[in-house]
Amino acid sequence: MIGIGSIAPLSYTPGRLEYFQFVRGGTGADYHQGPTFYLFPNGDLMMYWWAYDFDECSPNAISLYSVSKDKGITWSVPQVYMADYPGGQLGGLPMLRLHGSLTTLMFVAQTRHKIETDEEHRVATVGSNYFEAQTRIYVRRSTDGGRSFDYGEQHPYIQITGGKSLPEVGFYGSVDTLIQLQSGRIVAAFQFMDPERSDVGKRVQHYTLVCMFSDDGGRTWTRSSEITADTPRGAMESQIVETEPDRLLCLFRTKSGYIYQSVSEDGGETWGKSEPTSLPSPESMVRMIKLLSGKLLVVWNNVSSTTQHPRHPLAVTLSRDGGHTWSNPRIIADETGSNQLSNHGLIQLDDGRILLGISHYRDVRPMTSDLDVAIFDEKWLQGK
Repeated sequence: MIGIGSIAPLSYTPGRLEYFQFVRGGTGADYHQGPTFYLFPNGDLMMYWWAYDFDECSPNAISLYSVSKDKGITWSVPQVYMADYPGGQLGGLPMLRLHGSLTTLMFVAQTRHKIETDEEHRVATVGSNYFEAQTRIYVRRSTDGGRSFDYGEQHPYIQITGGKSLPEVGFYGSVDTLIQLQSGRIVAAFQFMDPERSDVGKRVQHYTLVCMFSDDGGRTWTRSSEITADTPRGAMESQIVETEPDRLLCLFRTKSGYIYQSVSEDGGETWGKSEPTSLPSPESMVRMIKLLSGKLLVVWNNVSSTTQHPRHPLAVTLSRDGGHTWSNPRIIADETGSNQLSNHGLIQLDDGRILLGISHYRDVRPMTSDLDVAIFDEKWLQGK
């Protein structure tokens, strides 16, 4: 037991935006962040997220989960989902149930960080040097719709990087997106610190995006062309949707002051030139899903900045033409100063309601991060 206790019931009113504090930072852990949703075959909805103390690279980070049996209104008491202190921090746990099947894939990125902490003041005194952090990628498989998984197999990082290797550690990166196309192809999108574009000697980071795709249910994988950006730190934290058969839109984080995009016309095998979108952004993640209506939904921090601040407001926009144009944004929530609304997750259920999990950082010492949830629908998005 982790001592969080019960979750207060949420509510959904068609045509309205509802906003809730799900778990208060400092309850059970200093930080709760990175919520992700997964829908079981019987309709149970799981939200899982990271809980840790001191710093996002803390070795005591664990994954927690809570389940709703009524479409996100009432939730079970949070419990531990995954943890592996000796092996390193577990991150990036996208899950995908294959079309018409109980087979579910999970990608796990496990990273060993080195940090130093001041437990009395609840802060990290020396943060992680990412050039000394080592990531391993595992693929796990479930045959019961995601209720249980095998121990998994390690995926060779050399296949992801195309043969490139960081000195001493080999690979540092994450898995950001896991989707299945109409054709049945599975596409997993990764970011990795690129040794050819980073300045290893000066510890200047630069990231590259790449997809691994499988046409045989995840048994074998092929590497796509790379997605790069000539911006400081490169291309980071991708989101991919299939806008029409085999046409994929990838949005990703940069330090340019805008969200960038790249398009594939062949199911993720090759990617076009990266270009800025019309969506202003700080260096902060974007989240995108395709709605039941076929429109694209994006949630992001709608402000232009070449730094990681401010990460507010948190806004939402729609595209009716596959990402060529975007509607006027609507504000989900706002903050002030160095507080943050970011690192979020999205899902739409079969009745049209949309659940948005939000990491709500509060820059008051000791820092904490709440986990918030917003519930709305397309009617509210369109202002009707």
